[in-house]
Amino acid sequence: MAPRPPLDLYQLRAFFAVAQTLNYTEAASRLCVTQPAISHAVKKLQRSAGDELLLKTVRGLVLTDAGRILYKACEVVFYELERAQEQIAGRHGGTGVIRLGATVEFGTTLLVKYLKRFIAANPKVHVDCIFSHELLKPLLNDEIDMAIDCREHRVEGLYRRPLFREEYAVIAAPELIRRKSLKVPRDLERCPVLSLDKAGRWWGNFLNALPAAERPEFSEITQMTHIRAVINAAMEGIGVGFVPRYCVLKELKSGALADVFPRLKLLEDYFYLYQKTGKAGLARHKMLTEYLLHIKSVQLSRA
Repeated sequence: MAPRPPLDLYQLRAFFAVAQTLNYTEAASRLCVTQPAISHAVKKLQRSAGDELLLKTVRGLVLTDAGRILYKACEVVFYELERAQEQIAGRHGGTGVIRLGATVEFGTTLLVKYLKRFIAANPKVHVDCIFSHELLKPLLNDEIDMAIDCREHRVEGLYRRPLFREEYAVIAAPELIRRKSLKVPRDLERCPVLSLDKAGRWWGNFLNALPAAERPEFSEITQMTHIRAVINAAMEGIGVGFVPRYCVLKELKSGALADVFPRLKLLEDYFYLYQKTGKAGLARHKMLTEYLLHIKSVQLSRA
């Protein structure tokens, strides 16, 4: 039997892009080539490998067992090549592009301001910011390199570091607080509450901080699908909102909004920094990670 030809690097790159996206068209767009070129490269790679790597199903493309083996090998190879490219370009590292993902409100409100000193101190590192409510899939598909998310993800191959605690506040216009005589949590039963979801699950960190006997049963929930909308609606007196405290520091200071229950200890969430384990060793990623690990709530408040 004639020996099989060695696996071709270009074909591996094409396969890796398809395996990440599970879509030939998206893979072609990522590599700036045509879809037929990607399809042809993957077919040739399958012949060289001597096995099927991808299968079409009613739900779309899936990796075969052989495909998963090769995909894991590609991750190691291409991440190591990226590390070598970085070292050659900068010799001491600290060069290249980082695609940083973050939740929408945190990213647009504070992160862009907090990154100012990092960008100024590292002119050879270019940071692109992608803000989304869904960050895990883009991270796993290598559409972003790092993600700051308040959701806890436990996925094999992900490197996770805790950043800071997210504090919350129950907010309302001072006039609404006076008119509804809001003094204890059960008083919320007689006024509208603003929530990101109609079922009121968004209020979980408030409700779960209370003893069962003190938890209000909301009689009227007004859905607002964005935190900024909750804040603006609360300022207009439409209802009482529950938001991350960092989002309303300016409004609380000016008196446009008030903390309804300032002495109540609410449950908090953690913000985590995620990246693929293979990419955590890149010099530019290490630099940004060290910078982000110094985020504290008080620093964000000043930002």
